[in-house]
Amino acid sequence: MNYEEKAPDYFSNIRKDLINFIKPNSKDLKILEIGAAYGETLFYLKEKGIASECVGVDLFEDVNNKQNYKNIDRFIFGNIEQIDLKEYYGYFDLILLPDVLEHLLEPTPVLNKIKEYLKEDGKIIVSMPNIRHYSALIKIFIKGDFRYEESGIFDYTHMRFYCRKNIQELLEISGYKIITQESSIKNYKGKSAAKLINLITFGIFEEFFSYQYFFVIKK
Repeated sequence: MNYEEKAPDYFSNIRKDLINFIKPNSKDLKILEIGAAYGETLFYLKEKGIASECVGVDLFEDVNNKQNYKNIDRFIFGNIEQIDLKEYYGYFDLILLPDVLEHLLEPTPVLNKIKEYLKEDGKIIVSMPNIRHYSALIKIFIKGDFRYEESGIFDYTHMRFYCRKNIQELLEISGYKIITQESSIKNYKGKSAAKLINLITFGIFEEFFSYQYFFVIKK
């Protein structure tokens, strides 16, 4: 199976968890999203006035669901490991990488490449799943099952798996400075049993309760 065979709802959502990391009162940013899907997040940012220009990159065009694509400035379809957007060198204020790097054969060259697309004071917001999440431990060590799934931590298109420490190492090895890092359990604004348990245990088991991690990085 491959990306073309995924259900349309796999690609459909506004990533407000990423938007939380954009500074309040930000306006007129030039934003690139790699793994933009139908462009919902970029369209939302433009509607809110946070973005003045939005460019989305995705692996392929979903020709059977063209009606789902949002009206952003430009869609580029292709493998970010193979294409280079030289026309955008030093261009973007912000680049979004929502759960992308774990899908790549070689994420470090891509991180080095997209660094060129940033303005000198530009930032990148990264999210990546955490293989240390308790659900993965139950699946592997209790159930003895490493079966891939349609989506989530064991998404069948994942090429690599990371814990928080490994994500941090990947970003630093690629020449970035980490400004912010946050677990999904802290990023989540609602109530949950896992969030309550994490609170009363003083965060000791936070890495086991966090489904993914978010990093804000710069050159």
